[in-house]
Amino acid sequence: MAIQDSLKKRAHVVHYKTDDIPTRDTIERILRTGYPLATSKQNAFPYKVWVLGPNAERSNKLYQMTEQNKIDFDGDVGDKYHSNPNLFHVKSAPWTLIITPRVAPPNPFAAEQCELTGTQWEMGRESFIPDGRESWGIEVGMVAKTITGAVCDEGLDTSYCICFPKQIEKWQAASGFEFIKYFPYLIQTIGKADLYKWQNMSEDGLKKDTRAPFNDVFEFVD
Repeated sequence: MAIQDSLKKRAHVVHYKTDDIPTRDTIERILRTGYPLATSKQNAFPYKVWVLGPNAERSNKLYQMTEQNKIDFDGDVGDKYHSNPNLFHVKSAPWTLIITPRVAPPNPFAAEQCELTGTQWEMGRESFIPDGRESWGIEVGMVAKTITGAVCDEGLDTSYCICFPKQIEKWQAASGFEFIKYFPYLIQTIGKADLYKWQNMSEDGLKKDTRAPFNDVFEFVD
């Protein structure tokens, strides 16, 4: 199967089905399929994927955090305010992945090489997390995409969210999320879609909702 056959199936979810919930075995199979396909500098994988199963109350709390973050960012927009339907998937998702930084020790080979060359192992230092976020975030995107391919191969759906508080204090103050030690990189939801974003848009909106032109994103340099 070509990569296009799986990944072209993905579409952003507005609502997940609440009566068609993937089993834990299915989710674990997806994660075990996607993980080996991702790559990481020196095989460190300096992130933690928290796997949250079906819990409507907890999912609603997470959704409220994302919506409030949007409100805080936008400021007072008066009568223009409407709940963002593109965040609704967080509330209805039966399975949610919250990906955060992780202090990662070196494997034996990397530790040996550091010892031989006097190189410091950055991924094992908590103090380096703020500096490492930019490069490690790229790796999170990689594993999110390989998981996406595995999700699509299972005939399921997945969506992403980066609209959440960037202050760790807000996470630790939220009941049910005390396990979050560092504010996340990404929230990824998994389930069976009941309504997609494209189904929630007008024909005119679909025509206007285009991606950036290829030449704006890619430029060959002689």
